[in-house]
Amino acid sequence: MAISRHPSPRNFHGNPSDADMSRSHAVCAISGEFVRVHSRKLFVAACTLATAALTGVPAQAATAPAGQGPATSDPQALSAKTGQVCGPPFVNGDPNLGPVVLPRTGLVAKILDGYVRYGGLSPERFLERYYIPSAKSYRFPQDSGFAHSGGYTNGRPLIRTAQLPLGYKVDRFGGEGGAFLAPFGTPFTQRSLRPNNLNNVQGDPHLCNYHAYRVIRPFLVDAGPAASAFQMPGQGEQFHTLAKYIPGAPANPDGEVSIGWLADNGYLERLN
Repeated sequence: MAISRHPSPRNFHGNPSDADMSRSHAVCAISGEFVRVHSRKLFVAACTLATAALTGVPAQAATAPAGQGPATSDPQALSAKTGQVCGPPFVNGDPNLGPVVLPRTGLVAKILDGYVRYGGLSPERFLERYYIPSAKSYRFPQDSGFAHSGGYTNGRPLIRTAQLPLGYKVDRFGGEGGAFLAPFGTPFTQRSLRPNNLNNVQGDPHLCNYHAYRVIRPFLVDAGPAASAFQMPGQGEQFHTLAKYIPGAPANPDGEVSIGWLADNGYLERLN
């Protein structure tokens, strides 16, 4: 799916900001994908592989000699063969580490292009570096995750006031109780998010907890590049939704207004 280009958000002074079967000829048709095979044995295998390619779920072994088990005894590999896209299961059985199976096709797969889990660290080392067991929470970057001047943590936060214009498309990985957005289709590596932001939420139909929106009433946000975090480079544009910019909006203890409130009160239109 192509990622559309949209007008840039405007800063407070109106300037552009800096920063989508017969035995001989059996046919398996799945969502427009057709696989022609020449034997009944190959039919099951072809259908299984076609389904896997479309859904992102790794294919299970289509045929195995009777009496023989799977080719591997690795529990992680086994769960990858039987799991749902974006979980469960989760890496090492820990939701904090994100899902075992990630999508291979579609918009979310495109956004995930180039993403390397944990930046190449082992899961254990990643948690040791970024997770606080006593708080049951990740360690987040300071200044709401905005990058700093010169790349130094004690530099000036690179934050400006910007207006999201009518028709502008934004998205996020995370529930609607959060207060951050990104330009539609921003690569995952540029968002500097935790791996568990990709987890499916029980009872929520949004695959990989991905939500997309269109601005239907312009509003102001704090905007700027995301700091590097969680072994990712960041630098993608992020928008922080704050109640001080929106008359009558309820504020949480951090002064934020939730994405859900903006969608329910005529500022954002839900697209998925």
